[in-house]
Amino acid sequence: MLYDNGQLLSLYANAYAATKDALFQQVVEQTIGWAEREMRSPEGGFYCALDADSEGEEGKFYVWTLEELEAALGAEAELFIDYFNATEGGNWEGKNILFVRQSPDDFARAYELDPEEFKQALQEARQKLLHQRSTRVRPGLDDKVLAAWNGMMLSGLCDAYAALGEARYLELARQNAAFIEKHLLQGSRLRRNQKAGTAPSPAFLDDYAFVIGGWLRLYEVSFEEKWLQLARRLCTYCLQEFWDEEEGLFFYTASSSEGLIARKKELFDNVIPSSNSQMAHNLYRLGLLLEQEDWTSRARDMVSRMERLILTEPQYLSHWAGLYLHMAYPTAEVAISGPGYQQKASELHRYYLPNKVVAAAGQESSLPLLQQRLPREGTTLLYLCYNKACQQPVASVSEALVQLKQAINLA
Repeated sequence: MLYDNGQLLSLYANAYAATKDALFQQVVEQTIGWAEREMRSPEGGFYCALDADSEGEEGKFYVWTLEELEAALGAEAELFIDYFNATEGGNWEGKNILFVRQSPDDFARAYELDPEEFKQALQEARQKLLHQRSTRVRPGLDDKVLAAWNGMMLSGLCDAYAALGEARYLELARQNAAFIEKHLLQGSRLRRNQKAGTAPSPAFLDDYAFVIGGWLRLYEVSFEEKWLQLARRLCTYCLQEFWDEEEGLFFYTASSSEGLIARKKELFDNVIPSSNSQMAHNLYRLGLLLEQEDWTSRARDMVSRMERLILTEPQYLSHWAGLYLHMAYPTAEVAISGPGYQQKASELHRYYLPNKVVAAAGQESSLPLLQQRLPREGTTLLYLCYNKACQQPVASVSEALVQLKQAINLA
């Protein structure tokens, strides 16, 4: 499912940023490779899902017997059977779902192999397995493009670019964002899905919530203000069409949509975060970037309404809990100004610093966070601010990190 993989991309990208564990980097790279190969439309959108079964048998396309591995891998089969933890009895109905327990470097050291030579051999082994698998009957493809799920994938690609700095990931993100704008956006309204050139259904709150989140994340890694303004436009529309003034939360359906006996609200996080928790994140982050104090206030009120449940049932409100933790500490507002803004931002993104918003430009911008924060004599500067009050600007990311740590310690 696309929504699983979009969220897993963000998870493993953030885990790599926090730990620099090469295994997490590998998962990110392979997940994007799979999504680009198997799930991406020619126009840049991502399809919904691949079936689990083929030829009437669940998992048949994906699992292996030892005999199949030996035939595909030849003389090096024994080594890679161990690496992928395959056994005669298998781990899935007598066959093997391949998985790894160690990074390539750790595995190579255990076998007293040169790590670089092993990585090259591993890449060749993967290609052999992929080629052999391509001869099997493929599972069915659900080729709808859903707005909400593409928003999650867009965020995942942006997080991967932020953590790894691979330019291809940013390009995939831009193409995906452009697909959503071209095929699913009509004025300030989204369509829920697209297939075969048509987008018949109006969007629900989750579609808006995750597309806003994706476009917002794309701004924070590309600093192309178009995406921030599109996120603002959709957020404004959501407040007009979905907001419940009485309860201070969002309905799942728009006020202008087909009349229902009752308009429900989606509050609890499940395999996908709830649309209300994602909108609370959006309001909070957009409010800080755009100095829309009404939006940050609404986000705080939403979290306040959910606080008792967050504290007593956090397993059902994990996305809410994440925002609750961010609000418990000062959120850093980082402005980067000057000709080297992209390089400075990329360097900053390599660190796991989730409780921040970032705005950047090469010259003066109309964005509130960047106004009056100019470079000096061509030197790119980083301004670290909290609640609109900024510390002395610094010229290096290392100095900005010191300021961040000092602010956290004082909080």
